[in-house]
Amino acid sequence: MGRMKEIYMRVMHENDGRVPEEMTIADMARMKELEIYNWEEYEREQEKLRLFRVKQENPREITKAAQVRELWEEELKKGQNRRTPKGE
Repeated sequence: MGRMKEIYMRVMHENDGRVPEEMTIADMARMKELEIYNWEEYEREQEKLRLFRVKQENPREITKAAQVRELWEEELKKGQNRRTPKGE
């Protein structure tokens, strides 16, 4: 019980005397593991981890999206816009 109280006090101190409503016990344990007690910093770190996992799980999708973006950027630089005939 003493360790959770310490974490609770650190979280309150780092978040202007309040505990975020959406915080769970699992969040508190993860915050201790990361040693990040400010809720906004913790959420940013969680988002970075989530994006990293998505990139690892779907590397081809990200590569394809980057290639398409590069193609359109090159065409815009050249002043060539793809247009389809009106009948299609």
